[in-house]
Amino acid sequence: MTATREEFSGTARDSLVAGVGTAVSRLTGVARVVMVGGVLGPTTFGDTFQLTNSLPNLVYYGFLAGSLFASLLVPALVRHVDAGDPDRTARVSGGFLGFSWLAMLVLVPVVVLVIPTAIGLLAPGGEAAVATQTDQARLLLLLMCPQVFLYALSGASASVLNAHRRFALAALAPAVENVGMIAMLAATWLVYGSVAEQGGQPTGVLVLLGLGSTTAVAANAALAWAGARSSGVTVRPRAGWRDPEVMSVVRRAVRAVVQAGLLALQMLVLLLLAGRAAGGTVALQMVFNFYSLPIELVATPVGLALIPRLSRMHRARQARDFRETYLEGLDLALFLAVPAAIGYVLLAGPVAHSIAVGAMASAAGVGMMAGALATIAPGIVGQTAFYISMQAAYARQDTRTPLVSMSIQTAVCLSLALATLAVPGEQAVRLLGAAYAAGALVGGLHLTRAMIRRSELPARRLAPLALRLSVGALAMALPVLVVAEVLVANVGGRAGWLLSLVLGTLVGAVVFLGVQLVMRSPELAALRHGVRGKASRQVLTEEVVQ
Repeated sequence: MTATREEFSGTARDSLVAGVGTAVSRLTGVARVVMVGGVLGPTTFGDTFQLTNSLPNLVYYGFLAGSLFASLLVPALVRHVDAGDPDRTARVSGGFLGFSWLAMLVLVPVVVLVIPTAIGLLAPGGEAAVATQTDQARLLLLLMCPQVFLYALSGASASVLNAHRRFALAALAPAVENVGMIAMLAATWLVYGSVAEQGGQPTGVLVLLGLGSTTAVAANAALAWAGARSSGVTVRPRAGWRDPEVMSVVRRAVRAVVQAGLLALQMLVLLLLAGRAAGGTVALQMVFNFYSLPIELVATPVGLALIPRLSRMHRARQARDFRETYLEGLDLALFLAVPAAIGYVLLAGPVAHSIAVGAMASAAGVGMMAGALATIAPGIVGQTAFYISMQAAYARQDTRTPLVSMSIQTAVCLSLALATLAVPGEQAVRLLGAAYAAGALVGGLHLTRAMIRRSELPARRLAPLALRLSVGALAMALPVLVVAEVLVANVGGRAGWLLSLVLGTLVGAVVFLGVQLVMRSPELAALRHGVRGKASRQVLTEEVVQ
C-alpha cells in the first residue's frame, strides 16, 4: 500500500463535502432553468434571454480564466497555504484576478458587439422580428456584462477556499445566485405575466431580467469573497502582470485558456444553432442543465478533492502514489457517472414531461427536450473521464495534452453540429445533443488513454471496472423501462410522468447497486467507508492485487 489511508479517506470525505454543496447548487440551478422555461416559454425572446444570460458564464469559464482558477490557481496557492503565508496567498490570487479582469476588459466589448449580430443571422422570422431580437440581445448583454467580472471574483475567492480544503462554501455560493434568479423570474411573472403570451416585450422586462440576473451573480461573488476573507485572505484585484509568480501561472495557462475556449465555442455554436427553432435555445439550455447535473455532482467534487493532493504528490515526486490516487479518482467518478448516463437515456421522456411547465409544456418543447437529453446523455461518461484526467494533467503542470484532446473533441462536435443545418429546426435540436455527446466521448477517451500511458498504468486495470459497469447497466435497463411504461400508462398526466421519473430512478439505483454489491465492487465499498469517514485505499487495490 503506497498512499496512506488518511490521504484516501480525506479525498473521499472532501469529495462528499463538495458533492453535497454542489448538489444544492445544481438542484437550485434546475429549478432556475425550469422557471426560465415557464416564464419565457418556447419563444424567440426566451431564446435571446437564455443565450445572453449564458454568455457571461461562457466568457468566464470558457474564453478566459474560469476553469483555470480551480485547475491551475489552486496548485499555485497550495504552497503558500501550507506555509501559513496568507499575504502571499492574497497577492497571488489577487494578481491572477487582476490579470483576468484586464483580459476581460478587452474581450467583453467584442462579445457585446458580435453576438447580437450572430443571433440576428440565425434568428427565424422576418426582417422586423430579427431587428427586434438583435436590439433585445444588445440591451441584455449591456446589462449583464458586469457578471463576467463578478464571476472572476467568485472564482478567485473559491480557489482560496479550495486551497484551504474548505469546499462546502465554495460549492454552495452558486446556489445563492440561483435563488436570486428564481426570485427575479417570479417577480417578472408577477409584474408582467407570461412573457410567452405577449407579442412584444416592454423595456421594463428587459431591465428587470438583466439587472436582476446581475444582482444574483453579485450575491454569489459576495458569499465566496466573504468565505475567503474568513480564511484570512482578502481577495482584491492586483497588478498581477508585475508579479513573477502570477505570470508563471499565466504562461502555463495559455494552453488551458485555449482549451477552455474551445469548450465554450462548442456550447455557443450549439445554442446559436438551436435558435433556428422557436424555443430551441431554451430547450437545449434546460437539457444542458440536466446533463451537467451528474457531472457537477460526481466529476467536479472528485476532481476538486484530487487536485490539491495530486499537486502535493507531484511536487514531492511521489510518482506511485500519484498514479494510484489518479486511478482511484477515475474509477470512483466513472462508477457514478455511467449509471447516471444510462438513466437519462431510459428516462428522457419522463424528465422532459416533468420539467416542462408553462409555455414549455407544448408538444414541440417536450419533444425537443426529450430528444436532446436522450442523445446527449452518453457524453456524461466522456466528459467525466476528461475532467478527472485533466486534473491529473494540470497537477503535473501539463497543459498540452488536455488541449490536444479538447481540439479533437471540438472538431468532432462542430463537424456534426454544422451538419444539422440541413435538418429542420426542431429535429436539429435533438441531433445537436448527439453531436456534443460524440465529441465528449472521443475527447474523454483520448485524454484518459494519454494519461494512463503517461502514468505507466496497465490498461487491464480498467477492464474489471468496465465489466462491472456493463453488467450493472444492462441489469437496470429493463426494470426501469417497465416501471416507467406501467406508471405512465396507468396513472397518466403529469403525476404519471413524475412518478415514472422518481420510481424509475429508484428502481434503477437499487438494481445497479445490488449488482455491484453481488459483484463485490470495490468502488461501492469505498463509497460506504467514505461516508463513514473510514475509507481505506486497500478496498480499491485488492482487485488489482488479485
